[in-house]
Amino acid sequence: MTMKNPIRFLTLLLISPLWVAVANAQVDFTPVAVPTEAVWDAAPAFVQEVRAPLAEEAELEAFGGVVYLLTDTQHDARGEEPVNFRRIVREARNISGVEEVAQQQIVFDPSFQRLVFHHVYITRDGERTDRRDSVRVDFARQETEFDRLMLNGQVTALMRLDDVRVGDVVDVAYTIYGSNPVFDGQDFREFTLRWAVPVERLFVRSLWTDGDVGYWDVFGGKVDVIHQTGAGFEEFRYDGLQVEALDPESGAPSWHYQYPALRITGFDDWQDVTDWAEPIFNLEPNAAVRSEVERIRARHETPEDQLLAALRFVQDEVRYLALSFGQGGYVPASPDQTLQTRFGDCKAKTVLFNQMARELGFTADPALVNLYSGRGLDNYMPSPGGFDHVITRLRHDGETYWVDPTNSHQGGTLAALTQADYGWALPLTERGEGLVSMAAERDAEGPSLIVREEVDLSGGRSAPIRLSVETVRTRDEADFARAVIAEVGRSGLQRNYLDFYNGAFGDSEFVEPLRYEDDRANNQLTVWEEVDLHTPYEDGATPSAYSFNFFAHALTRVVENDAERRRVSPLAVGHPFHIRHEITIKLTNGGRNWDLENESERIENSAFEYSYTARRSGDEYRMVYEMKSLGHVVPSDAASEVLREQDDMMDAIFYGFDMTEPQRRPSK
Repeated sequence: MTMKNPIRFLTLLLISPLWVAVANAQVDFTPVAVPTEAVWDAAPAFVQEVRAPLAEEAELEAFGGVVYLLTDTQHDARGEEPVNFRRIVREARNISGVEEVAQQQIVFDPSFQRLVFHHVYITRDGERTDRRDSVRVDFARQETEFDRLMLNGQVTALMRLDDVRVGDVVDVAYTIYGSNPVFDGQDFREFTLRWAVPVERLFVRSLWTDGDVGYWDVFGGKVDVIHQTGAGFEEFRYDGLQVEALDPESGAPSWHYQYPALRITGFDDWQDVTDWAEPIFNLEPNAAVRSEVERIRARHETPEDQLLAALRFVQDEVRYLALSFGQGGYVPASPDQTLQTRFGDCKAKTVLFNQMARELGFTADPALVNLYSGRGLDNYMPSPGGFDHVITRLRHDGETYWVDPTNSHQGGTLAALTQADYGWALPLTERGEGLVSMAAERDAEGPSLIVREEVDLSGGRSAPIRLSVETVRTRDEADFARAVIAEVGRSGLQRNYLDFYNGAFGDSEFVEPLRYEDDRANNQLTVWEEVDLHTPYEDGATPSAYSFNFFAHALTRVVENDAERRRVSPLAVGHPFHIRHEITIKLTNGGRNWDLENESERIENSAFEYSYTARRSGDEYRMVYEMKSLGHVVPSDAASEVLREQDDMMDAIFYGFDMTEPQRRPSK
């Protein structure tokens, strides 16, 4: 969504009348011009000189052909604008290293930041030369998230050096000045104290006015940070020597810190963040909103139907587009502007829906969330930097609903709506509530994905296998399928399915066009397929022997397969998943000469439940597979068992029939 850069996004959330007024004004979607030339000047006065280890003093191995001799980060929050100084010194050990150190990319936002270069040195055979006059710096706006309909106006400065050789040491220093003025001196920072590459000397220093720090800690590992006070200031310092690379464990939750970090914020607590953010999202409704609400009232009788119509309007008739240029990166567009342009980001859509919901008599509060790390917000420092998205907390008749106005193609009534659950949320109300858990006790529900397949082998080897499939999706599975069909259409969905069958079974064709039925009110989407598999069999050891292999393809892994089994970090679980796959085999010869047994298997651990049953009835053999995830995370000491049993489950969903004429016997 649009709040991609969390520090930038909420820097505007100040309870200043000026910025409340700006929020009600029209947002300018015009990006700031790209700089045309580099600016050079001396380093800021507060910067302390830090000695870079010599190349011959390096004790750690090269990474990607580069020895990282020094990373120097110094930050000053005491002035009218924050100042961030960076220096990096690297040696190229081979041609790969030369390619790395001969260029450097620096990303900044020219709408509120200034980039100033200080020096570019190359040391070769003990002699240092100044390359300032020969280095080339180009500026370009690289919208890396355009495919997600997100444009932020950030600029990349690309520094390129000529004549860089193996053994050269490249030393670059620069400073980024500024932040959006709505910070009004408030700041929050996070400094990583260990990297994915080895660093000979990793230096971090941060200066704050005495009394401005509301909270600080070192999180994600044991690292000694020096905290001291001086005449009117506080200083945080870390000076690490021979800092080994940290290889993060795979499969860990996105909210789990593996790299140690120094975190400093000027906010005292989450109430402080709420007081800062609340006024900008809670705006007074205007005539354009009231007109749209009256149109909805005239077409729908009950308050619940009216609310659902308002939600569908914002989700499906206001397209998602995030133009986060300047103010647009911080201030939500006003509802009348959103109605006029018919586009908006998460901020604009949420503000519009909240106003419509309130006009309809519902209690609607904006709620800040984090799409990826929201389950770890309770361990995050209090600051706007913890959030990258905003949704709605809706309350009605004693019930609470978490609604995402950006979730297009969503189905279901208000009571059956698939609610957003990102872990923790910060509702923006005048009284403040702090972080609130989004998790709610849900009534036990059946599978959200049910696949029923009939595999007809009765024609024997000379005939194609007829595959008849009914797929029933509900809840979030229906929402997802509805979005896919909206993008690719029925024919595109059929093409995708046919590609799967061709890849899995060889020559395949739809004998009837794929059909689907979308009951959006009840949020159930059903797809029917009739497919002939023309070359599904594999030859056996003798001319009369052949086999057919199939699998319960609806079932999926819920943890990363390559995750370390012996680990320190917890293991993330894809959740919620509840899938049922039913397969009925129509046997040859009316079921005669088949030696089939009833079977059952069950696996249960802290991540998922899995069950399998197989029953013979006349000329049919029916297999039922079911898998249900149990939570979002597995403790590290249970990871090995979960991964092993996931492998067992994935092995068990494959089956095969080894057949001969006239004798046939299945294999598992």
